[in-house]
Amino acid sequence: MKNNILSLMLILIITACTSPQLEVTQTPPPATLEPTAITFPSATSTPEKIQMFNLISDDPIVPHGESSDWDSRYTDPGAVIYHDGMFYMFRNGFRDFSAESQVGLVTSPDGYTWTEQGDEPIFKTSDVAYAKIAMYASSALVMEDGSWVIYFYTWDSSSFPGSSVIGRATASSPAGPWVADPEPVLNLGAMGEWDAQQVLAPHVIQTTTGYVMYYSGANTSGAQKIGMATSTNGVQWTKYNDPATTEAPYAESDPVFQPGEKGQWDAGWVHQPRVFQTAEGWVMIYRGTQNVKGEKMALGLATSPDGIHWARSDLNPVFTPHDIPKAAYIWYDNVLLVNDTYYLFVEGDVNQSTQIYLATTEGEITP
Repeated sequence: MKNNILSLMLILIITACTSPQLEVTQTPPPATLEPTAITFPSATSTPEKIQMFNLISDDPIVPHGESSDWDSRYTDPGAVIYHDGMFYMFRNGFRDFSAESQVGLVTSPDGYTWTEQGDEPIFKTSDVAYAKIAMYASSALVMEDGSWVIYFYTWDSSSFPGSSVIGRATASSPAGPWVADPEPVLNLGAMGEWDAQQVLAPHVIQTTTGYVMYYSGANTSGAQKIGMATSTNGVQWTKYNDPATTEAPYAESDPVFQPGEKGQWDAGWVHQPRVFQTAEGWVMIYRGTQNVKGEKMALGLATSPDGIHWARSDLNPVFTPHDIPKAAYIWYDNVLLVNDTYYLFVEGDVNQSTQIYLATTEGEITP
């Protein structure tokens, strides 16, 4: 027996000496705050977690206001757009939640350094006749005739899960004056439908065939899902409806993206969709939570060949509150894709007040 063991040990030693050695190298972190390109692993590799979005600074790029200002405690990135070489952010500011919210304008030549355009809001909750408590900017477009459009959602109840509808406002310039349409452009589903309680957080993109809106929807349970609607003019919208589902809660329309399976990080809610149509396919950044109470929120990535059928990324979640120093939560976010760089604007909650932070990634992010 002893001779057999010695023989086996000798074979192992010889094999180890003659087998090729796997050389592991570590790439040092970038020395600058410039966006970092992402290299995706092969299907057979098992690397450590990849940091997709890199925070450009520990400091916010847009702070909340002073103690007496309309945005003295909270501000989020609202609606952002890149137009004619300039970044525009229609940011939401408010002193409490749920409480009246206003929209201010900040601009940037590079997405990093922002300048406030005036001390006062350019668009107010009081400008929307059907907003009962608050109104929040969520998406922006510039139309072919040069007019500017903000898509917003209301907050109409202080009880959980609240009530919200989606509206639209227009102006001849980003500074306004902004005029809200007299009626919402996307309403709640009928009683018993998946979006009977809330439609909110819209993101609108223009395509070669018209306009596509991705939005959050919820019923009385408060568990948000992501829906889609289409329009030829940006005013009248038709919700996506799968003809194969004919009974409530999917009799009228259907979500295109639902919470993850039990135990997953996004098993509670999926909401706040930010969607882009690229040459490689459709890309969505969304916020997910572990349960319907909204706990343990993070941002995820999903991709789609057609904008309807989505697959989660193996890299999820791609951004968490821990990515912002001292942040307890991340709330509202927005994303821009400009010249192959994704700019992720995030409302970070530090010491129960929020400010806007920026993280970026460069290049294709569809594995």
